[in-house]
Order: sequence, then structure tokens, then C-alpha cells
Amino acid sequence: MLTPEKVQKLLSDWFVTKKTDKVEFREEKQPKNDSQDDYLVAYEAVFEPRALDQARIEIWVTPDGHIAIGVERWRRIKERLHIKCWSDRFASGCEPQCMSETELLAYLNLIAEGEIAISSTVIPLFGLISTRLVVSNDAFNKFVIKGHSSINWLKVVSSKRFSKVLLHFHKWE
Repeated sequence: MLTPEKVQKLLSDWFVTKKTDKVEFREEKQPKNDSQDDYLVAYEAVFEPRALDQARIEIWVTPDGHIAIGVERWRRIKERLHIKCWSDRFASGCEPQCMSETELLAYLNLIAEGEIAISSTVIPLFGLISTRLVVSNDAFNKFVIKGHSSINWLKVVSSKRFSKVLLHFHKWE
């Protein structure tokens, strides 16, 4: 089972392998907890790319080792698309859940390798109203082969349809 300490080491070691100076890795080993959340956070990590075309990730780990992931913020989508936006929520992610090291790394690699996109709905004059994390079936099949099951927060589409989604992300470099 993962612990906050194991996740901290796992993320630190993984980030070193990315060899990027364009993504900042920040971590908080004693994060402030939000009284509105129904869970406690024992460790928090943020991967913040300088470029808007590289996806941003936040990870929280509960004291009992459950992991939550937040991918890309609406504020960054607003900046990238030059649209209105009234919220700074995540484009996608998952609430705390049991996750293996392999599964967590697979999620991180999908995002860091630029194999994701954001499908968004924008209403003229009002702005951004919804987002969904999209992955091609090719990337998904690589992911599933590794034995991952909790992927309900990813929308799987054909490679052809994936190429038509407007908001793609590039690999972290």
C-alpha cells in the first residue's frame, strides 16, 4: 500500500527522469487542509509547466494512502484560448482513491508525454462552461494493458476523433 512518504519519493524520483527545466515541481509535506473537503491531505505535489500547452497536474495523498489527481485549471485554459471563465476548477481529475504505484505513474506519464487533450464547451459571451479530459484509444490501450481500471475520469475516443479535439497538450520538455 502507498503511504504519503512513498508517494513523495515516487514522485520525486519520477520527476528527475523527466529531465525538464520547464516544469516546476513543488511539494508540501504538511499541507493546509480545506474544511470543505471530506478528506484530509497529508502530502501535496504540483507539477507546473511554464508553457500553457503543457498540462499542469496536482496530486494529493491522504494519510491512508489514497490519491487524488487534478489535471489542468480552467484559468490556464482561459489564458490559452483567450475566452471568459468564471471558475478556476480543474478540467478533470479524480477524488481520493486506492491506486498502485504503477497506476499513478501511468497517469503521470500519459499527461507528461502529452497524450491527453481537453474537450471543452464554450458559450459565446458567457465563456467556458465544461471540460473533459480526453485520451486516444491508442494511448488508452497502452494504459489498459498495464492493468489499470479506475479510468472513469478519462474519456476514450478514436485516434481520428482525438486529433480533432482543439486543446491538445505537448510533451514536457
